[in-house]
Amino acid sequence: MGMIKNRFRRPQLAGFITRIRPVFEDFHLLRMDGDYEYPRHQHTNYEVILIDRGPYRCELNGEELTLEKGQVLVIKPGDWHQDHLRDGQRHYVLHFRLVDPISGEPGTPLFRSEVPPTGQVCQGNYSHDTFFLRELRREAEKGEPHAPAVQDSLLETLFWRIARGLPTEDLSAAFRRLPQAEAQRELIAAVFSRHLRANPSVVELAAAAGMSPRHFTTLCIRMFGKAPARCLLQLKLRHAEEMLRYRGQRVKEVSAALGFANPYHFSRVFKRVQGHPPSQR
Repeated sequence: MGMIKNRFRRPQLAGFITRIRPVFEDFHLLRMDGDYEYPRHQHTNYEVILIDRGPYRCELNGEELTLEKGQVLVIKPGDWHQDHLRDGQRHYVLHFRLVDPISGEPGTPLFRSEVPPTGQVCQGNYSHDTFFLRELRREAEKGEPHAPAVQDSLLETLFWRIARGLPTEDLSAAFRRLPQAEAQRELIAAVFSRHLRANPSVVELAAAAGMSPRHFTTLCIRMFGKAPARCLLQLKLRHAEEMLRYRGQRVKEVSAALGFANPYHFSRVFKRVQGHPPSQR
């Protein structure tokens, strides 16, 4: 009898900022005790409506929609919306923004500009995803340290599960390109990871990725917010922290392993970037 170990690694550059992030604002559980016509209104941010008990009826941009238990409707900024709420009906409402984390400006739009209201209804049953909303509520009620970070993480998971259930043809072209961008990001991350022990030029890094130096540099800045040399240096210093703190290796060993000219050069760069010398870890 032996042990079988399957290891699943986090991508090397997963800590770098990606180009789209949902930011949680608020959510509520709406339970109807009687009928009510919610006034027609225009949305300024994204809204997710997850039906817990249907049917749910509304008007979205002039078209009537009916959703059953487990279905999800995603309303985008600028949409005109009116709820036709009926006795016994229950649904979750979640508000969020999509931002570019580097600039803080609105991020990649989710939908194409001429999406029909039916294209904003997710395909599939999301009843089990009410778990995320219950956890969002629990974090809000407990108000413990890091609650906003936990809420954003829960929202991000829910967002991507919902996004992949939307009709592909109704997503914006930029959003549809995100999987390709992720593949490019992983390729570049792998190239940097293979060159931790060296000091390659941009030309060499680009050649390893099968790209021109100009295109490689453009992608690095677009995806990671940094030029290639800075990306590689940051990854080296992240590994240096791990080697010093958790493996107990000496500055001289770390310097040699990560391709620095000498321990003095490594210490000077480490202090300039990290704010403290490697001996203070």
